[in-house]
Amino acid sequence: MLILVFAGILGFSSFAGSASDQEVLKAFELRMSGKVDEAKLLLESILKKDSTNAKAHFEMARLKHYLLTGGGGTKIDEILVSVNKATTYDPKNVTYAYYKAIVHFLNAFMAMQTGTTEVKKNIELTCSQFKKVLTMKPDYNEAALYLVEIYGMLPKDMGGDSVKAKEYADGLESKSKYFGSRAKAVIAAKGTDLVKFWLDRVDQEKRNADFLVEAGKAYLNNDDLVNAEKYFQEAIKSDPAKNIQLLDLARYHMMVVMQNKDLANTNLPLSKSFLERYLKTVPEPIIPLKAYAMGLLTRTEMFLGNKAEADKIMEEAKSLDKYFSRAMGIPNLLLFDSPELQMHHYFSFFSPF
Repeated sequence: MLILVFAGILGFSSFAGSASDQEVLKAFELRMSGKVDEAKLLLESILKKDSTNAKAHFEMARLKHYLLTGGGGTKIDEILVSVNKATTYDPKNVTYAYYKAIVHFLNAFMAMQTGTTEVKKNIELTCSQFKKVLTMKPDYNEAALYLVEIYGMLPKDMGGDSVKAKEYADGLESKSKYFGSRAKAVIAAKGTDLVKFWLDRVDQEKRNADFLVEAGKAYLNNDDLVNAEKYFQEAIKSDPAKNIQLLDLARYHMMVVMQNKDLANTNLPLSKSFLERYLKTVPEPIIPLKAYAMGLLTRTEMFLGNKAEADKIMEEAKSLDKYFSRAMGIPNLLLFDSPELQMHHYFSFFSPF
């Protein structure tokens, strides 16, 4: 889950139109080329001319989101301010509404991590926004799957509701084999063999790349690296955009070392190998993800005692994009779609892969 963007151009959005639309697109392209400060200045100038430009507010929200993971000094509240303005000035835009729900979920997840008392309130806001997305576009399956995850995985005191989770899962199953399967996996009974669950569906769906990835993830969660790589590779062969799964394999080995430093000399070279393979994939990874992968490579080299090499790679990563994500998790791919496309990325807040 790469550099190929998902299709679905919105009927009400056309960047062939106004000059301001073209300027917003230029700001996006600047950010994607690693020139984040220039992109921000351009967006600020657009909004100075027209404070009601919804596209510019949307792109500013995504830029702030990107800075949040790359040490850019922004806060989640600042992202919410921008995305709220985007949805205010273009209330019929389902992409803006979906992204707003994601930001609310991020805010709720961060509250979970810090143990604040705002968790349930933020979860309620998140669910309300995802439901709004579904009223605008009933077949927005990613939004429904988030509701399954929230209601199905959270405890009651945080907003979990197993009955609602099943209702949304049943609805997805009637609309999409893939999203229906993802939903059923979320609410599956404890002890369910998810490897078998996904292998059955891989066979039924003629080895579709999306199902192959889920089988690979099931193996990865079972610590079966051989089969995880096998299914990921088959998925990549079918769809080169699935090359991001190489980053999951690299991250897996890094997580093993985080839990047991004695395994560094065994697992970190494997992590390094997957990162290098990712960086050599064709087509070449986009700059934000290329720099992020190099940042992970820096960590492996540093831990292995190769400080000079680590410093060299870090400088190269910064030269590409000084605000690349320093987080362990892969950056959210919805930050990298052109603003003229409808978002169809889904990632779990509750799973490392």
